[in-house]
Amino acid sequence: MVVSGPQGTPAPQPALSLSFAQILAVGFLVCLAISWPPIRTVWLEGNYGDTDDAMRMVQVRDWLAGRGWYDLRVERLDPPVGVIMHWSRVVDMPVGALLRFFGLFADPQIAERLARILFPLILQGLLLWAVALCGRLLAGTFGAMIGVFLLIASGMSLWQFVPGRIDHHAPQILLLVLMTYCCLRGLDPQRPRMAALSGCCAALSLSIAIENLPFILVLMTIFPVAYVAQGRPMRAALGWMGAGWGASLLICYALFQAPALWFVSACDAISAVYVRGGIAGALAMLALAGFHRWRQPELRGRLIATGVVGLLAASPLWLDRHCYLDPFSAIDPLVRELWLSNVREALSIPSQLAEHPEGLGGWVMSWALGAAAIAAAAWRERGLARTRYLALLALTLAGCATAFYMTRAISSVTPLALLGGVWVVMRVQQACGRREMLAVAVLIPSLAPFTSVGWSAAIPLKDRPAEKEYEKTIASCLAPEAFAPLRSLPKGAFLALPDLGPYLLVHTDHSVIAGPYHRNNHGNRLMYDIFLAEPEAAREMMRAADLRYVALCDWAETAAQLVRMAPQGLDAALNSDTPPAWLRPIEAATALRLYEVMYPR
Repeated sequence: MVVSGPQGTPAPQPALSLSFAQILAVGFLVCLAISWPPIRTVWLEGNYGDTDDAMRMVQVRDWLAGRGWYDLRVERLDPPVGVIMHWSRVVDMPVGALLRFFGLFADPQIAERLARILFPLILQGLLLWAVALCGRLLAGTFGAMIGVFLLIASGMSLWQFVPGRIDHHAPQILLLVLMTYCCLRGLDPQRPRMAALSGCCAALSLSIAIENLPFILVLMTIFPVAYVAQGRPMRAALGWMGAGWGASLLICYALFQAPALWFVSACDAISAVYVRGGIAGALAMLALAGFHRWRQPELRGRLIATGVVGLLAASPLWLDRHCYLDPFSAIDPLVRELWLSNVREALSIPSQLAEHPEGLGGWVMSWALGAAAIAAAAWRERGLARTRYLALLALTLAGCATAFYMTRAISSVTPLALLGGVWVVMRVQQACGRREMLAVAVLIPSLAPFTSVGWSAAIPLKDRPAEKEYEKTIASCLAPEAFAPLRSLPKGAFLALPDLGPYLLVHTDHSVIAGPYHRNNHGNRLMYDIFLAEPEAAREMMRAADLRYVALCDWAETAAQLVRMAPQGLDAALNSDTPPAWLRPIEAATALRLYEVMYPR
């Protein structure tokens, strides 16, 4: 399907010499060139770019060492009980398969580095393919080429696919784009079964984590709304969507959730809460499809039937509304204040812009303009093209709203929003007609507004030397060589701020009580309580928790916050010239400050 003309007839394609396969090949080579520096860093130094990457490797190692399929407990996090992670085995499987394969001819360290390089590169290629499919569907082969170019120039998406990253964000973005593509294809009355594939992608995505939940909720409304508007042509797609989503959700739930937890409700991951709501939505779509086959109602009848069935399907969402409104409501208030409220990717766009107002260009404008372009396309196009752009607009606006609330969602919504840029560039090229010189001259100017790279070049972030120096300090604390001296210490549990936890686990055999995970309420609260307590009380709390070591890095903002809350607390003493005498400094070649706790006999 290409962009349609005023009467719905296919519009001519601009001159193009590359095939679909060649577009993907060139795009992947460009991505590979961009990825070369991090490939080198991971291969030579073994750096982990994020706490989630480190914890993912810990979880995969435990699984390959014999931990059960459904057993997601990390025993070295808040020992002796450990923490049951909210992640599933969906991402563990490909990472573990790569580790097993490379382990056939390489030592474990080399196998891990190879897996951490290849896994995101594979996902990069699949994302290029998925975006190119969307671009080709909406604007022909030229649209595929423009989509690939815009994706590469949208660093806000591809930074989740950097070599070394093995967490769940990249697979979630890929599944979101595939879900969207299958949805747009399924809106064609000639291809209703594609709607079932959209439901499959949504179910698999929910099995990984709930971050795509806003998009999935919108997806559940697209086919019922299309059915109300169009009637019979959408009946088959509505049925396929309900069947594909419902069956896939139950299969994924059985595969990745322990049977003992099937009827347990949890807000932060796939659980009975989301299965109840999901199955209700699936049954509603199947009921509507069956109702139409029985009665074949007109518009008024379809509207009433959809409204009644929709209200019934929404009742589980209303009953579990606390989970949908705040999936992390179970986090301890103190932990939320000192940890989650300071996680940069969890901050809202207004709070980010209050600190970096010049970031409006690089962080917001590309996807905001993309959403506006999709709205324009939905207004200008006709027929099936309009239906598709309306569906794309609904999904994109869901992402925009989520990104406004939590900046992490920018990387998810960007691949969808850039499809609006594809439409604009296509229209501009068509307006140039046969004037090839003019078409070439306006190509880059029409592309640039939809790229974060273009906006960052036009409105660069201010140079902040103090911030760069601070980031270098943190990076030195998290580098693999910072943990090498710790491996020779007798095994014990560490007191450290949350972001150090996963690195201590992945680089050493020691344990920690704190980590940047909302299910670690007990360990994180205990860690903050110890840092806020007066030194003697803190030592007794550490003795009760069987803590042997303290590891510190210069997280200035967190330290200042703790000192403000407890000027006489342990953290204030540790940041003074005279730390408690019962902490024996450990001399080691590391950027970390290390202490061993000396308990009275």
